[in-house]
Amino acid sequence: MQRPHVTQQNVHLFIPSKVAKVCSELSRTENLSLNDSILKFYNSAAYETLSRESSKLWQEGWVYLYQMLTLFSSFMKI
Repeated sequence: MQRPHVTQQNVHLFIPSKVAKVCSELSRTENLSLNDSILKFYNSAAYETLSRESSKLWQEGWVYLYQMLTLFSSFMKI
């Protein structure tokens, strides 16, 4: 089976399941409500990068995205 051609117009189809897993883990590890973890992720540089097809970040797994989010967050605290 051939993989679909991913463009900026359809990259959003690959994102929701990854966001759900990242936010669930973020909620668990940082003791946040699920709503707060969703807001944190959608307002992050990690999400901004993920939503750009050209970054190819949408190809990565949720664990990589979670690590990227926590790395960005730790830099922002410095």
